[in-house]
Amino acid sequence: MDPFIRTTSFAGFRELVSKLGRDPIPLLERFRVRPELLDDEDARVPLRSLVGLLEYTAQELDCADFGLRMAEYQNLHVLGPIAVIARNAVTAGHALAEIVRFIGYHSSGVQLDLDRSEPQAPRLEIGLLLPGTMPQRQMVELAMGVAHNTMKLLYGANFSAKAVLLSGVSPLPPARYRRYFQTEVYTGQGCNALVLTDQQLNQRIEQQDPNLHRALVQYLSHFNLQSSSDLVDQVQRLVLRMLPTQQCRLPLIAEQIGLHERALQRQLAELGCRFDDLVEGIRRDRADFYLAERDIPMSQIAGMLGYSEQSVFNRACRRWFAMTPGARRRQLLAQRMSSPG
Repeated sequence: MDPFIRTTSFAGFRELVSKLGRDPIPLLERFRVRPELLDDEDARVPLRSLVGLLEYTAQELDCADFGLRMAEYQNLHVLGPIAVIARNAVTAGHALAEIVRFIGYHSSGVQLDLDRSEPQAPRLEIGLLLPGTMPQRQMVELAMGVAHNTMKLLYGANFSAKAVLLSGVSPLPPARYRRYFQTEVYTGQGCNALVLTDQQLNQRIEQQDPNLHRALVQYLSHFNLQSSSDLVDQVQRLVLRMLPTQQCRLPLIAEQIGLHERALQRQLAELGCRFDDLVEGIRRDRADFYLAERDIPMSQIAGMLGYSEQSVFNRACRRWFAMTPGARRRQLLAQRMSSPG
């Protein structure tokens, strides 16, 4: 089942499209989004609809930075009750951890992780759990822009990340990203992330209300929406994080979770999963995602998937798709060209 997202994430769409000289209603209807839903904070639509809408609109309006422009209309408050929990946390780091914990309330297709494995460079990583190979750059840049705005709200107006990492490639000039994020931005990375500092995470939030925080945590916990507590989800997020390091091995994953590797294997088996199968599935899915981007070199894709040599990636592609990486890329690009909308 495809993931959904709350319609608060459409904030600014109508205003921005109108500002660019177009009527937003036909664009929304093209992707089966009823315009009146955008005024209902509790409404949800398929995440695929928002992702497709942003990509199509950017192309139709010849606006390559549409996602970043739309992010200027949004901040932490699009997350509804999650935003209230975050604003009443003790520190910015605590607030981010709560957002990661409850993001499933907002969308089951948005994946967040606060990676503190490198003490001098903690990272807020952002991804989409959307099956298939449809372009996602506008949605990713919208999410990254909102994350940046969220940190400005939590830390202060002078917030600036140490760096911003973006996966894939982009037609936008580097100066456009630097102007928005006020820091160096690196594209073609293994993940999308804000690289932060300990000082930023330890920034105390003023005027927090512990009672309100506790009540809302209990409220959202009642709906069992803390996807980060699910073992399979934890393993998948760690695999995605560790693949580009070429250190994605069962003992290290188990150590991160706090289990002996045999205990992790046993618990996964009880859930009908095998570690190797999870890694294989993630690699295959990410391979298609990267190959669908014309300009990412094959050697870079191999590295981002955790392969030390491109020849190993080549063999994996033949196993998955019965063709070489180059042939798979041509097939994916042809499918994208022929797909409607």
